[in-house]
Amino acid sequence: MHAMTEYGGAAQLQVTRRGVLWVGLKCDVRCKFCYDDRIHPRDKIWLPLEQAIEALNKFRYFYKNEFVDFMGGEPTLHPRMLEIVHHASSIGLRPTIITHGMHLADPALVQKYKQAGIGDFLVSIHGIGATARQIHMWGTDNFEKQMTALRALKEAGIPFRFNCVPIKDNLDQLIDVVALAAQTGARVVNFLTFNPYFEWAKEGHVEFQVSHSSAAPHLSAAIKLGESLGVEVNVRYFPICMLPGYEKNVYTGFQLPYDPHEWDYNSWYDQKAEAVPIREWYSIASEHQRRRHNYVHPSACTACAARSICDGVHSQYFSRWGDSELRPVSGAQLSDPCHFTQHQEKHRYAAGAEDLRATHLSMSRLTATQFDGSLNNRAGIRTK
Repeated sequence: MHAMTEYGGAAQLQVTRRGVLWVGLKCDVRCKFCYDDRIHPRDKIWLPLEQAIEALNKFRYFYKNEFVDFMGGEPTLHPRMLEIVHHASSIGLRPTIITHGMHLADPALVQKYKQAGIGDFLVSIHGIGATARQIHMWGTDNFEKQMTALRALKEAGIPFRFNCVPIKDNLDQLIDVVALAAQTGARVVNFLTFNPYFEWAKEGHVEFQVSHSSAAPHLSAAIKLGESLGVEVNVRYFPICMLPGYEKNVYTGFQLPYDPHEWDYNSWYDQKAEAVPIREWYSIASEHQRRRHNYVHPSACTACAARSICDGVHSQYFSRWGDSELRPVSGAQLSDPCHFTQHQEKHRYAAGAEDLRATHLSMSRLTATQFDGSLNNRAGIRTK
């Protein structure tokens, strides 16, 4: 049964209570699709502990977030990461680290994270066997280290989920990633469509990028396998019309606010709308996000019933492949972003602890997030 709540007088799926904080862009692998590999090392500075605490306090006490994802780079390299995790946990903000996982092959480090109060890990499994090393473009025995890490997490009783970016290198392994999730105990697999943000947007031809029509059969097979194995499978930033029969598994920027695994636009961009805004606020924020990342609605989208709840395609993607592969959804125009996703079985998190802190702990402006609401802003980078 889906968790329901009331916002703005209309029953709907619960708005996500998850914040996100970039702790620095330093990393010890060079994934070939990484958005941050071309940033000068001088701009990849770790977020100081004091600023991280400031941000976490506002997430919890002003925005009423109950969870937080820590992004990198590779957060486990941050010299104060255990302290950051501990602070988040101590104020009722359940922490997740998004990681390639290889440093968690050390059981002693896993135990330290458990003692610090980690909620779970979101592990980037972009390939099986040698494919992982091929995509990382750095290191040795990468996949073996990841498998050792997953065993260490399982033995420590720490939950984990998977992220995977489908590209030319790993399309044939998407079902294997789902099978691995079931085998190791991962509860969720997110397939993150490669979108040419930032520096990638200037390249008309990205060698490893695949068309949606090429990825769709592999994604459909992975979703079907996940359903048979009890693994939740999500597809991010993919046109809804390209996965007929599995529209419930597709999350564009319009569905993300209602996914408990995803980030709250309000705290993400420090929009300063107190507590949980009404549904209309998130509709506007979703459209803002669509423009921020340069998605377009080609002519094929004009008659699509899902036009108002779908990002369409990225402008670079449209320039490369056009819109002939799009198959508009028939019927009356849809306005509910959860029209399809409300039918998906979701992993649900327990409700956060009641907030007993005084309201004076909320600060008027968050200076440590490294991002804001401007369309050209870049998260996690120090430009000055």
